[in-house]
Amino acid sequence: MRAFARGRSLARSSGLEAPADLSPLLHRLGLEVVPWRFEGRVREVIIEGAIGIDDRLSAPWVRWLTAHAIGHRLLHTGTSLYLESWQWVNRVKAERQAEEFAAGLLLPATPRRLPGSRTLAAHCGIPEPKAAWAAALLEELSAD
Repeated sequence: MRAFARGRSLARSSGLEAPADLSPLLHRLGLEVVPWRFEGRVREVIIEGAIGIDDRLSAPWVRWLTAHAIGHRLLHTGTSLYLESWQWVNRVKAERQAEEFAAGLLLPATPRRLPGSRTLAAHCGIPEPKAAWAAALLEELSAD
């Protein structure tokens, strides 16, 4: 859960509050979101300082995938291209870490009581499926 803690720490140090405006953070990190028309299953790609995000996605998905890409940028070195089939385990781990980072970055800093996923999604400006996943993650963290 270190990735979640790193996202939470960055949110605190950047003064981010839900729903987070990631623009100042992107600028500070030298990153730019570039709308792009992807085909197939690709929704976001980060190359150098550009985060390409499918231009057909809603604002909550753009916010989530931007935070996800920031997580990749800060947590993982090298490329995100996996050319060998044996690397699937590393990719799964890297994706989980980027998801946890995004949750830490975008969720409220001190949720007193976890609202339902629809309320959490609306409050944080994130997709409802990600809010449901993040709420379960927060419950898992509070149980530890």
